[in-house]
Amino acid sequence: MIPKLNPLNAQEVLKGGGIIIYPTEGIYGIGCDAFNQNSVNKVKSIKGRSISKSFIVICSDVIQLKNIINQDYMNSQELLAKNFITWIVPAHEKCPSWLTIESTVAVRITNHPVIDNLCNGINGPIISTSANYSNQSYINDIKKIEILFDNKVDYIIEGELGGEVKSSTIKNIITKEVLRK
Repeated sequence: MIPKLNPLNAQEVLKGGGIIIYPTEGIYGIGCDAFNQNSVNKVKSIKGRSISKSFIVICSDVIQLKNIINQDYMNSQELLAKNFITWIVPAHEKCPSWLTIESTVAVRITNHPVIDNLCNGINGPIISTSANYSNQSYINDIKKIEILFDNKVDYIIEGELGGEVKSSTIKNIITKEVLRK
């Protein structure tokens, strides 16, 4: 079975390139340090996800996005609201290519306590993607998720899901178009 870890003790795992399963506002996610390309590629491999797709970048504070999003959006009220919406935002010129699609990046700032601890521990964002295999239904049961990903991830981070019952809504920050409800 996958070992469990307190979020306060997870920073070394993430800094060392580890892959984790962790609770979010509504579902369990698989993640890693967003700036570690090898780890991000490993998450794509674990999920069976196309290399042409990117992931959501999740963080606890907008300052953790300073080299990820275009600076014109750093004070965006939509981002700062922490309202369970993932925003498609123009990427910063220094944003790593593995986080972008067509010069944009998907980002969410959260106030979930586990994610706050993880991001503050590494002083940066992590990748967020649902804990399921690509093109498979998501099951929001940590025991079943643990069986699915046994020997594929390094740790399950202890903590509770938030009050949401689904994945985040995704919207374009420029057009306000809803891309996922």
